[in-house]
Amino acid sequence: MMRHLLKVLLVLLFSPCLLCLGGGAYIWGRHTLREGWGIGVGNNRWMPVGPEEPGWDIHDRFYVGDHSAFFTRHWDVRSSAIWRVSRHGMRLVSFFDGIVLDLSSAEGVWFGVLSKPVEVGRSDERIHQIIRSVDGGESWEVRGVLPDWGELLAVSPREVWALSSWMLVVSTDGGQTFSPVALAGKPDFLRDRLVPGPNGTVWLLGPSGLFRLSDQGRTWTYEPMPEAELQAGDGGMLAGRVGEWLAIRRDAPGEEWRPITDQPHYVSGLAVSGDTVRVLSFPSDPFKDGGHTWYHHSEDGGRTWEHVDTGLFKVAIHGLEWGMGAEIRGPLFGHVPGGMFTQR
Repeated sequence: MMRHLLKVLLVLLFSPCLLCLGGGAYIWGRHTLREGWGIGVGNNRWMPVGPEEPGWDIHDRFYVGDHSAFFTRHWDVRSSAIWRVSRHGMRLVSFFDGIVLDLSSAEGVWFGVLSKPVEVGRSDERIHQIIRSVDGGESWEVRGVLPDWGELLAVSPREVWALSSWMLVVSTDGGQTFSPVALAGKPDFLRDRLVPGPNGTVWLLGPSGLFRLSDQGRTWTYEPMPEAELQAGDGGMLAGRVGEWLAIRRDAPGEEWRPITDQPHYVSGLAVSGDTVRVLSFPSDPFKDGGHTWYHHSEDGGRTWEHVDTGLFKVAIHGLEWGMGAEIRGPLFGHVPGGMFTQR
């Protein structure tokens, strides 16, 4: 009797109908979990965008601009590629001989740093070219050359800044040529960050103070901020660690620091639009506090906050409500409602 029962169970288990049902249930469940999982905070609703391939790699980097978003990938020191992301999915748009190290956009124009081996010289010697796209990443042209690798910040289609560990430079001709910017007391830029300031200005954030630069660097001021470790800036607002808290402060006389969270994190992203403030933070010690990005949302200028563990390992945000990221299975995520990324 038991032998007959076992045969029946085996037949049912491996029957084509049940295999189809099982496979269908798996696909339905995976799809439902992906579609039902997102980031719903404030007026944000980030939902998965597909397809899931090509996944993501630890070296991938995400960039979100005014009209488009990309992620970059390199396989070795000689080749890389760029994918364009929209609410309809993602599409491979460009291959490069070299590594795309950074991207930045202004008014729909994208600039990048492309690192390539020199044709003649040491095997480890590289050249760092500025590349530009005016058609949403469909095509790229080589502009000028940076004296060293640099973090990019595009302020306009003509004004582009770059910051290396030892030099700050600016271009006023769309990345064709660069000129050094001298700042008193700044021999080392290793821990500094370039961020957009208000009204077309540029901020240089350091661990202990803020440079405000205007007129392509010809005019600047410096304010020491010993009470804060500055980590991000956007929309006229600063973010960083103040004592035991992550906090924000508008850059205006008499403004006070407003706490975000007392988690042992650092600020990895900031996007401000009016009174809507969106902050990304990441654990200072991922082995102790986990390796997921946290999302913090305020709609009253930082007086009250909502917080969520995104479950994502990499996230990038820009402007109002926009974002993209990746989790362990590999799919990219974005903000779908409202048209996400306008094609341009």
